[in-house]
Amino acid sequence: MAEIQCKRCETSAPALPKAPLPGAVGEQLLASTCTACWKEWMAAQVIVINENSYSPANPEHFQKLLIEMKSFLKLDGEG
Repeated sequence: MAEIQCKRCETSAPALPKAPLPGAVGEQLLASTCTACWKEWMAAQVIVINENSYSPANPEHFQKLLIEMKSFLKLDGEG
């Protein structure tokens, strides 16, 4: 498994096996987020969705969720 320099945990760690989202955001995640930090985000995402009553199917809510994700994974200055 390939390793990347994760922006969140700042270590060299196993990369995600494939981009978790399509397009530029997915490529950014693939290049900058390790598997462990992605798993942590997946758990945190449930809390964010529930606390904010987000519906990921709603484009406005999805954009807000992307902002939260980028902040959590320390990608906020990119893409």
